[in-house]
Amino acid sequence: MTIVQLMAAAERTRAQVHTGLAHLRQVAAAKGLPPVTWDKTWGYRMLEDAPEVWIGYERAFFESVHHRVEKFIAGILLPHQKKKPDDPYIRTVMAQMGAIESTLHLLANLE
Repeated sequence: MTIVQLMAAAERTRAQVHTGLAHLRQVAAAKGLPPVTWDKTWGYRMLEDAPEVWIGYERAFFESVHHRVEKFIAGILLPHQKKKPDDPYIRTVMAQMGAIESTLHLLANLE
């Protein structure tokens, strides 16, 4: 189902549907059920034995977070670093965020 279909079927707002999906993911994981995934073709679904679907969803998630981290580094951290290059705080933050960015990129593109 798409988010709009879920909203109509449940008679809930977009935010309520997203909250419900997050809760469903937690409950499913606790009970050993398959993960709730989403893709453009099928929308939301729970597939019992579909590692290729799970991996595709996970890669898309890592790519999305990687993109956000890249933008945060470029828009917030680099200007801070340019203003205060000798600040031990920003040096530590930049080193750690570089590692996070690298890890997310690797996970999004892992074969």
